[in-house]
Amino acid sequence: MTWFVTGASSGLGLEMVRLLVARGAVVRATGRRAPDQLPADFPDCPYLPCDLSDPRAVAELADWATGQGRVQAAVLNAGAGYFRPLARETPEDIARVLAINLEANITLAHRLRPALAGGRLGLVGSVAQKGAAGMPVYAASKAALDGFGRALAEEWRGAVTVRVLHPGPVATGMATRAGRTPDFADRLFLPPRRTAAALLHALEARRGADRQTVSFLRVGLHRLGGRTV
Repeated sequence: MTWFVTGASSGLGLEMVRLLVARGAVVRATGRRAPDQLPADFPDCPYLPCDLSDPRAVAELADWATGQGRVQAAVLNAGAGYFRPLARETPEDIARVLAINLEANITLAHRLRPALAGGRLGLVGSVAQKGAAGMPVYAASKAALDGFGRALAEEWRGAVTVRVLHPGPVATGMATRAGRTPDFADRLFLPPRRTAAALLHALEARRGADRQTVSFLRVGLHRLGGRTV
């Protein structure tokens, strides 16, 4: 089975690629980091760095992902955001977050559609889509992605399975890089590898809602159930 995963150079995307390659899947991966900046133990799979805020680069990425034939599953996981009030945002940063979190996913879904026939598309959102003080632009982008994914699931029903998956905060370091000051709440962040496994399970399950929240409880139940990915 061939997979395409974005945001694969770190965090959830990296853990998903590790899990998929470990079980023998063919994976085509992309991330913002150059190949020489990847972790030393990055899985042995084709990797193309891409700036998802660049529309031309996104189109080239889609061509690369589908250039070797059908893709049975794609996980559009890459995301960006800043932890700061709207008054401190800049037009450039607002445009970048919306381009990466929404526009790139729309473009990729559009261009991947022929290769995904009969397959699955996972859009990784965030519980922030319900509103997150301190991250209004990020929350808006994820809310828009949620709407896009729900509409696409209905439009493609019977042809491509589309699921929008909203994990809670995950201990990937993204929040700190976004500008959030660590505090006691960090202890409640989801473990990356187990969350990645739960996300893949939710996407691959034969039955499931078009939109799903992958919470701490769900990750825990996934582990207790002895499920592996």
